[in-house]
Amino acid sequence: MSEEEAARWMLGEYEEFGFLYQEGAASHLFNFQDERLAYFDQNSNLCIGKSVLAVFNRLTPDAVYERAGKFWRRRLDTDQPGRQQ
Repeated sequence: MSEEEAARWMLGEYEEFGFLYQEGAASHLFNFQDERLAYFDQNSNLCIGKSVLAVFNRLTPDAVYERAGKFWRRRLDTDQPGRQQ
């Protein structure tokens, strides 16, 4: 699976459910055993590959990332400007 394909998979999940949890996406991508898609950082956290995130962010310009819950969701009228809330 390429980084583009991984990001498009994430997009499909996000569009289907209206949100996407980072941990679930990282776990799914980690199963492909490709560190470009998902990897463990220095604190042993499972992370989505930076290039995958770059593509996903480009594909979802109106998505908001909830830092406290670690998930992406659709933007609400009440959200502050910016991607992270």
